[in-house]
Amino acid sequence: MVIAKRSTLASVAAALVLSMFAAEACARVIKKVTIEQIGLNSNPNDEMFSRDCKHFRPTVAQVKNFFSKAYSVPRRWAINERYAPCYATGSITFDDFGPAKWSISSGGVGSLSWTEGDDVYLFYKHNKWADPTACSYGMGDDLAC
Repeated sequence: MVIAKRSTLASVAAALVLSMFAAEACARVIKKVTIEQIGLNSNPNDEMFSRDCKHFRPTVAQVKNFFSKAYSVPRRWAINERYAPCYATGSITFDDFGPAKWSISSGGVGSLSWTEGDDVYLFYKHNKWADPTACSYGMGDDLAC
């Protein structure tokens, strides 16, 4: 019986420590967000996309929400599974990592380019901005909105 209680206490303590690390890992303090360009089209020769992408106008609050909740994804996944021609750009400063340039597509894929030259690709699906290419993601008949 004593062994079972110690094991349970050890499990609870381990879970508590892991949850503290998880909370710390997810905490991102964004000091500043600047939006430089919105409604851009990566396929400027496609007039339909040029017209539609003008509707992609994320706000500062939406950009902060994206970078607070987005998680890292491989570049190949970002390009193949969630490609969207509509994008916006700007700069961001994190409390602990400093400044970076950002780009976010209407499909929920973003990138950060740190001043040291490192890049990271991020994804967050539940954004509240207008996405002109919604429901066109995924492969085959299983399209994701």
